[in-house]
Amino acid sequence: MKYYSQFILASFLIFGILACETDEDPNPTPQQEEFPDLKIFLDRFENEAKLRGFNFDFSVLDISYTDEIRISPNEVYCGYGYIRHPQTGRRTVVISKSINCDWANKTDLERENLFFHEIGHAFFNLPHDNALKCDGKPLSLMTEAFNQFFIYRENEPELRSYYLDELFDRLAANQQCIDFGQDFESDPVFFKKDINDSMWRFSSDNGNYGINGGINEASGNPFFQISSEGTGQNTGYAFRQIDAPNIPEGATVRLRTKISSENLEGPGVAIALRVYQTAIGQGGASTVESHFLSTEMNPINGKLDNELIELTLTNFTRKTIFMIPFAVMMPRTKGKANFDDFEILVEPGS
Repeated sequence: MKYYSQFILASFLIFGILACETDEDPNPTPQQEEFPDLKIFLDRFENEAKLRGFNFDFSVLDISYTDEIRISPNEVYCGYGYIRHPQTGRRTVVISKSINCDWANKTDLERENLFFHEIGHAFFNLPHDNALKCDGKPLSLMTEAFNQFFIYRENEPELRSYYLDELFDRLAANQQCIDFGQDFESDPVFFKKDINDSMWRFSSDNGNYGINGGINEASGNPFFQISSEGTGQNTGYAFRQIDAPNIPEGATVRLRTKISSENLEGPGVAIALRVYQTAIGQGGASTVESHFLSTEMNPINGKLDNELIELTLTNFTRKTIFMIPFAVMMPRTKGKANFDDFEILVEPGS
């Protein structure tokens, strides 16, 4: 969880009439421990798991405090959940003692909010999920769009129960009214290649493929181009991971693009889509590929003018934690291919 340097200062004026003076409060309020043993929250999480039929082995998980969590110069967090810690290789939840995070003054439930969020990363392999319910509240405890100390509060036991249900089983969200951010009946485009999207990655097979992009003058759409001199022994490809896709249960999902090329020699080009879920085991979740769709068995080549290729995934499920679309140039292909109108479309189920 990132912290934000905005603080609200509150002043309280207390008025009272004392019948008599005393040196000590006869019923003092116990002072909250600033940095309690984090096992308190792990034990609580284990109890919630058992209520839902799970019996986990938490010996695979490390939990600890640290003075600060700084992932990069511009990324400072109050908590962090590692599926695989960079030093130990183990599942790890770390909580920051930084004054900016103010853990020492948070309530027990506020601390629980953050700890359970981080264990969702570390133990359940879950990415962030910023989808909303129709009432504007987060759909998942795994949100990063809200302050993660305050997803549910003291007077919201039913909301707490829902968020924990959804943490253990993402399908629990299907019982909620979900804000999908758009009406897929009138606007089916869920994702479209954006020239300013910095999340795209590229595999060049040791420099045997090149990639660049631009705007198609005829269509006005951004495209990217994969090129090669025919020296690639492996595929060259561009890809982009899409975390926690906010798509209706049971929908049909289509990946499609239009290919143009002056003269593509050799096997040619293709597209692919990989889809992933989690499978929960005694030692936490594993990330598994649920679907792999590809046109690589039937690539296209030659002179191409907006040649449409597409893949169809039926019966989408919210179990999906991320999916990855690919644009692919096959080994030993020579020439340049433009991928235009690279997009993912959604057709809601009946």
